[in-house]
Amino acid sequence: MKNNGISRRGKWRIGLYITTIILVLGIFSIIQSVKVNKYEREVTAMRQMALISLEEYLTNISTNLEKTIYVSTPTMLSELSSDLWREAASAKNSLSVLPTDELHLNNTYKFLSQIGEFVMSLQRKSASGEDLTTEERQKLKDLYTYCYSLNQQVSDMCRLLQSNNLSFEDMNSTLLNDNTELKTLSKGLDDAEQSMTDLPSLIYDGPFSDHIEQTDPKFIKNEEEISKEEALEIAQKICQNEELSYAHDEDGTIPCYIFQSDKCTVAITKAGGKPVYMINSGFAGEIKIKYETAIKYAKDFISKLGYEDMRESYYFTDDGICTINFAATQNGYVLYPDLIKVSVNLENGQIMSFDASGYISNHTQREIKNPKISDSDAIAQLNNELTVIGTQLCVIPTEWMTEKYCYEIHCKTNNGQEILVYIDCNTGEEDNILILLYSDGGVLTK
Repeated sequence: MKNNGISRRGKWRIGLYITTIILVLGIFSIIQSVKVNKYEREVTAMRQMALISLEEYLTNISTNLEKTIYVSTPTMLSELSSDLWREAASAKNSLSVLPTDELHLNNTYKFLSQIGEFVMSLQRKSASGEDLTTEERQKLKDLYTYCYSLNQQVSDMCRLLQSNNLSFEDMNSTLLNDNTELKTLSKGLDDAEQSMTDLPSLIYDGPFSDHIEQTDPKFIKNEEEISKEEALEIAQKICQNEELSYAHDEDGTIPCYIFQSDKCTVAITKAGGKPVYMINSGFAGEIKIKYETAIKYAKDFISKLGYEDMRESYYFTDDGICTINFAATQNGYVLYPDLIKVSVNLENGQIMSFDASGYISNHTQREIKNPKISDSDAIAQLNNELTVIGTQLCVIPTEWMTEKYCYEIHCKTNNGQEILVYIDCNTGEEDNILILLYSDGGVLTK
């Protein structure tokens, strides 16, 4: 009788196949597990290195900020400012690698940006012959205090991660447990982060100055890179009476070639050869030129550099130097992110400095549409205690790196205080309020 069942050899082969498949799947699973573990270790190691680097940069920033408080010469301030700019940029790079939600460091990026921008503004002021004010030195002290506190918290985080062998993934879950030391650290980090939100408003060159250079430069986005020799020719036209020579590259948000003489420093973008800033050394004596004349000199200067359709807004005069803010315009809108600052010597009309970094960072042709609400509708949204002086359309930046189209309504309160109210010209919502500060030196905002 014929046997239709599986032979003993067939059963053995089937068993061998199944065993082989199980073994292969097991080996594959082990290999994948090893790969995942290796990847997790690499990510953890990379983050730990970034945290250690952040600690080192914060230590250097704290030290240099403390030195800056006591600096007395433009040369030393320039050196410290350049170091702080680089350290702050490097610290932001390290911060970008870290899981900021777990480490409670969400506001730190803005804080680091403020440090770089503020000290560079002071360097340019000092280079033009102006001394730091008591208020500016106090702001440096405040920045140092915040930085020192943050540095201590990050140092504690490094110590705990290294001594307790904690991963960043463990940190968030561990903080939910009854680890008293980690809970204390978490509260300390929260407190340090909260202090970042309480920073003084560093409005050192006009409204919305915190937003000037926080994106890749739009104006030179598609421009081709030029040589140092070509950039020198452009720089020489700006400082016609100075024999400039190449100094160094500046690899910040706007990569530049830097050229210098004994009295003048000029920065030219590598992409497109656009003038970014210029600083002239010197002092102003007796004031002989009125503000209106200074505006004309400043307008003529930036027009010759190729920056057209600019409108002056706010200005400030100190020690015979008048610094005027110009914003680009398009279709009747004032483009506040596209800012250029020009300083004029009120004794002889000489251009002491200019800074087009805001313009280069933000200027582009925008798709501007007609407002959905009228200016009278916008005025109707105002507080009843405000009296309208004037209105204009404008573009303002937001903290989310976007822009809003608004009516800027110049108002006066019952007690005579002048303010600017910004009403979204599409939604009618009140977007921002700035207080105008008038002094013998000019107009600023807070």
